[in-house]
Amino acid sequence: MRLLPGNSAKSPLLAFCFSSIDSIRVPSKLFSSSGPDNLRSSIHLKDKEIIRSTRDWFERIVVGWNLCPFAARPSREGKLSYEIVRGTNELDIISIVLGECFVRQEKPGTTLVIAPECCPDDFRGYLEFVATLQDEMLVKEDLADDIQIAPFHPLFEFEDSDNGVDAWTNRSPYPLFHVLREDEVANAVEKLDGDSSKVWQRNINLLEDLEQIIGGETELKEVIRGKSAEHDEIIQEVLKLHRFSLSDEK
Repeated sequence: MRLLPGNSAKSPLLAFCFSSIDSIRVPSKLFSSSGPDNLRSSIHLKDKEIIRSTRDWFERIVVGWNLCPFAARPSREGKLSYEIVRGTNELDIISIVLGECFVRQEKPGTTLVIAPECCPDDFRGYLEFVATLQDEMLVKEDLADDIQIAPFHPLFEFEDSDNGVDAWTNRSPYPLFHVLREDEVANAVEKLDGDSSKVWQRNINLLEDLEQIIGGETELKEVIRGKSAEHDEIIQEVLKLHRFSLSDEK
């Protein structure tokens, strides 16, 4: 099963941050053009600053909170790459993303392609772009059997979310495309007895507990964005209660 609506369910491969159903919310109307403060001025930020802030978020939250058990090993083994493409030219973005897909087709590991100006205030437009990459470009370039692209976006939402806190598993500082190898995801899902929803449910429980303990979604948002460190000690205690790993991870 693919990650986006409209994709055919040819296999049970899922990025761990998703539930077992296609549940990404496409808003009925576009979001405000103001967007997150750091995106409004992203065109003025240097590439190194954007990569640094993205790496900090990914290592601190996605890996550090173990939202994706699959991500820890590539990070630890130096098989996690960060690439960036600037501007809004669709051909430029497609070129960079496909380039990384070809790299990952031949080379183990995973890549985060950061596209700061790719629909930062328009989650609908971003999802449509991801669908084009996944459903058309990967198929055209004979990559669909080997590669999948997981979406991360500052305004990410799941369609069937009760309170929205689960969306923070996929809310990144900037729009990005997570390039994954199908075989590596399949191996990871196998270690979960074929049920990737175990991780999704664990993440929901973790985020709900954190939201309650540290004082609500606003405070949780500040922690995830790296703007508050006062809860670090209690967060570590909560993480111990929600420890989760693949069978061969220590």
